[in-house]
Order: sequence, then structure tokens, then C-alpha cells
Amino acid sequence: MNKYSFIKKSSLTALLFSLLLVGVGCSKEDESGSNMGKLSVSAMGNTGGTSSAKGLSAKTINNDVIVTDFRMNLKEFELEFDFEESDDDYDDDDNEYWDDDGYFDFEDEIELEGPFELDLLAGQIDFLNVDLPMGNFEELEFKFDRSTDATSDLFGKSVLIQGTIQGTPFIFWHDFEDEVEVDFEDPTFDIIVSETPEGIVIYFDLSLIFNATMGVDLTQSTDNNMDGIIEISPVDDDGNNELAQSIRNAIKAHIDLLDD
Repeated sequence: MNKYSFIKKSSLTALLFSLLLVGVGCSKEDESGSNMGKLSVSAMGNTGGTSSAKGLSAKTINNDVIVTDFRMNLKEFELEFDFEESDDDYDDDDNEYWDDDGYFDFEDEIELEGPFELDLLAGQIDFLNVDLPMGNFEELEFKFDRSTDATSDLFGKSVLIQGTIQGTPFIFWHDFEDEVEVDFEDPTFDIIVSETPEGIVIYFDLSLIFNATMGVDLTQSTDNNMDGIIEISPVDDDGNNELAQSIRNAIKAHIDLLDD
């Protein structure tokens, strides 16, 4: 079972308040659940193209690139409370939500713990549906992490992409452990948790990641060991280590947050 916890930025004591999704409130008022709302989080990958002749799971990115597999492993998510948009008086040190008793207040973040292995060619994937304190949250932060599932093709990796480049099979993988902050394109929009169920979509755009102008031109990759597979990774023997770093940066640059 995934869980969420409230993490106090200013005090290590809040690390003790890791809360299960059920049965635990956030303040005295929350014991009845009256201050709790629902949020769903999903993810999807955009290819900008159509299913190829190789099958429904194979997506044509452009004239040169077809992708058959696009997966990633994410460790955790954090939501940061937007107290500027709140109606409560968070400047009042006497406010009951400000006391350092482990209850949720403006200094807190909400952490949704994984890991989450996402197949981004499988359409829109709903992978989180949680009860959270009602309020406005200004951004979503998540962390890529190496998979520890020995039964998965992602084992030891944080991202895996496979397909063909001008007909030649390729495999890209990376094991970076970067944190990424994403927000709506309109910065005035917030992630709102209310009594009405809300949903957000994390949108990974492969059509831009592998765009020769705005992202990475995969036709520049090489198969130096001549084994018939273009390997792109931090440690490949095909001469594509720098390209792997460029793909890493492009993945992080082309993530959007959408309102579901």
C-alpha cells in the first residue's frame, strides 16, 4: 500500500509522522474527515504520431524513429502547500494549525511514497488515488530512481526506451536519480484538493524529446561495436554516452502538468 506522510521542513521531528492513507487525520478537525479531499494522479506519454505497423504498442515518433517501449521508475511525489492562496491567517503564530505538534500546517509538504513503475505507452495510467488535506498546492515534485525490482526490465535503471532508428533497433536507458518540479503551463493555476474529486496528469512528450530541433536527434547515434543494436546509455560501448546525457536533460525539459 502506498502511503503519504507530512514532512516538516523546519524540524526532523515531523519525520515521525508518517501516516497511512486510511485512518489518520491531519488536525483535530480532520478526525472526522471533514477537511479531507481526494486527488488522483495519472501519467501518459505523448508520441505525436500513430501506432506503427509493428503493433499497437509501437509508436511512430517521426520519419526516423519508432518507439516500442517507454518506461520509468519514480520513487516519490511531493506536493507543496500554497499558503499564499489560502484564506487562513498563516501569519498568526497563535493559529492552532501552527503549533509544532505534528499536525498539518503551512510548513508541511505531503509526500506520496512509491516506487511507481510507469509504462508510458499504455495510454493514460492512473497510479495514485489518495485522500489528502483540502487546500491549494503550488507544484508537484517527483524523483526518478533506479528500480529495485529484479523481475523488471527496469531493474537498476530509472528510464528505459526502446524502438528503432531508421530501421535499426535501439535501446536507451539511464540510471539518473534527479528530482523534477512540474507545474501547470499557467503558473497562476494550482493543484486544488477539495471535496470534489480532482485529477492531474503528468505528461511526458516523446515527440519533443526526440525532436531534432527542440530535443535530441537520434539519427546522430552510432553503433560503433557493429552488433546491430544502437545502445545509448551512460556506459554504452557504441559512443553514445553524451547523447544519453542529452536525452536525460530532454526528458526533464519536456514534462507538463495537465488538469484531468
